[in-house]
Amino acid sequence: MLEMIAKGWQFLRDLVTVVRPCRFSALVVAAGAVLLLSDQGREFMLRLPAEELSKAVWFDLCVFLWAFQSWYWARLMLDLAFGRDRGAGLPPPWSDRLHKLIVLVPRVLAAGSYLVALVACAFAGTWALALPLAIEGILFCVFLVWRTDLVSALGGGAPGWRRSLLSAREGDPKGLGALPFLSLFILGSSLAAAAGLTAWVCADAVGFGWTLGAAAVPFLGFSMLVPVGSFLVLAARHGGRTRTGDPGPSVPDTRGGYPVISLLLLLAFALSFFPALDNHGIRTLPAAEPASAPASLDQALDRWYAQAPRQSGDRANFIVVAAADGGLRAAYWTATTLGAIQDQAGAFNSQLFAITGVSGGSLGAAVFVTLVSGQVSFSDGRARCRQTETAVGRYECSGQAVLSQDFLAPTVAALLFPDLMQRFLPLGFPDRARALEQSWERAWRRAGFAADVWTDRGFRTLWPDGRYVPSLLLISTHVETGKRVIASSFAADAKVFRDAYDLYALISPGSDIRTSTAAHASARFPYVSPAGTLADGTHLADGAYFEDFGAQTAREVLKAGVARWGQKIRPVVILISNDPKLEEGDLPMADPKEPRRPGRETWAAEALSPVRALLHAREARGLLAASELRAAAEENGGKYFQFRLCREAGHPDPALGWVLSVESEDLMRRQLRSDACGNAGQLTSLLEALESR
Repeated sequence: MLEMIAKGWQFLRDLVTVVRPCRFSALVVAAGAVLLLSDQGREFMLRLPAEELSKAVWFDLCVFLWAFQSWYWARLMLDLAFGRDRGAGLPPPWSDRLHKLIVLVPRVLAAGSYLVALVACAFAGTWALALPLAIEGILFCVFLVWRTDLVSALGGGAPGWRRSLLSAREGDPKGLGALPFLSLFILGSSLAAAAGLTAWVCADAVGFGWTLGAAAVPFLGFSMLVPVGSFLVLAARHGGRTRTGDPGPSVPDTRGGYPVISLLLLLAFALSFFPALDNHGIRTLPAAEPASAPASLDQALDRWYAQAPRQSGDRANFIVVAAADGGLRAAYWTATTLGAIQDQAGAFNSQLFAITGVSGGSLGAAVFVTLVSGQVSFSDGRARCRQTETAVGRYECSGQAVLSQDFLAPTVAALLFPDLMQRFLPLGFPDRARALEQSWERAWRRAGFAADVWTDRGFRTLWPDGRYVPSLLLISTHVETGKRVIASSFAADAKVFRDAYDLYALISPGSDIRTSTAAHASARFPYVSPAGTLADGTHLADGAYFEDFGAQTAREVLKAGVARWGQKIRPVVILISNDPKLEEGDLPMADPKEPRRPGRETWAAEALSPVRALLHAREARGLLAASELRAAAEENGGKYFQFRLCREAGHPDPALGWVLSVESEDLMRRQLRSDACGNAGQLTSLLEALESR
């Protein structure tokens, strides 16, 4: 046993000796596996089966490029570290063992790149793409095995340009000057491609992402990280120092040069202390008019009441909607639900006073309010809606058309190219937050609407003087204090919205924000979007850190309406939840019951219990706020409705990220009109309440 342990230890030492020169290829493969095989990473593949053929072709090419770069740069770094004989000149037992490892490691990294893509396809259920990818990966690995014989046959004995192109030249076998011209060409082309692609993403991240698609972008990003990082490792090498075994002969020491990866991490950490180098500032645009005092909540209430249709007893339905968090799933579900209600009850927007939104719910609410604001034309927007078995009206259809886009590809492209460069070379590269907001802005044009719907208009221009438009209260979290930050059409009165900031008070004076920026301030999904930097250097994060339903803010709005109008209104509360894990008992329609008790979480309980408690306490605060919102509506003689997603056997839960599969979109449309989650009954009852006289 001791002998086996000793041999195993020696093998690991030799493996580390071989992997160290090509560590960047190995690290990128490992990082790609961690990212793409996680729950969020699976979302990259979700929409690929429904995309046009070009997206599948780009995906295939980018996977191949990553595998090729992983192999090529590992092979190059090992040849420069050990020479062209690949360690065969070392005395036994190093010669045989190292030689085999030097030959196998680049091939294993190439196979690992294909394996990550195959497993990601399998997790996403895209088997039609996995099979040809597996065949391609096998053929590529076979080519790598036969490559040396092919090169020898084609250029080994041939005079002239073929020998220079394919075979090693005279000179230091551990220097770049001895490399074949083809290898030098690949080296230079890889670095030039990385620079060119970074420039493209800086200029147009949305166009870049939409050209390639969400599935291809991460693989292309990884393929460009490999040459840049490997070249830095190559530049850091100081030549072939030796380490002397004790006892035994000397073997190459591959630790030459300075520690590139460690220094890069230290540099990124050091630069993070300089606020001036931060590229995550909240996007602003010059205010169209000199700053004036915004409307107050009371003024907004008066304006709503003046046009609200009266019901029986001369009462008006005072509708407040709370839209929960949940990424693009929440946005699509919120826009679908509100659009369907508007299509079937034309006076809904006149009875609706405000929507409070959190994270993705804010995006869906902002899309809906833009559609009913009168600032978009429906002349040809409907033509861009995907045809489905379920007939939908123009508001629901238009909201879905805007949100049925790939918002993940531009975001990840900006993350892997300019945003990553900013961490080590802070020259003001555009960040992924800008790319995500710009993709929302350009989605309107793709849906068939005017290109400038969200591009150059301020958030508060959604509420013109001559037309009533429902209010928005989009909630984000202030990082330094943990308090709410509210972006709204009216000023967030501290007497009503206790202990909360008004977003407009935190941006630069004389500036405005776009609707996309207001929605994104609430929807800064952890790590996918960075925390936004405000004018005073503090930061904004996703609104769900504070409370994930927006129910507390909705209750404050409801309370303000009741205090101002009393019996002249009938409160109507609509809660839009999109978490399929929540059951009817978590968001009760009837009298509240004792909360259900989940299973135990015993793994690493002592270490992880504090973290679990913090996360679950945030969720519990949201459920408590939702329960109190329902109670507030009913205590004031009002009605409470909720729409939620639930799990269906054989159907995966809709993804949380910024791209949805066609199956997820179909599931949400179907569940709104089915009894699976009780939504059909809720919709019928709500429509009766809205149209009663």
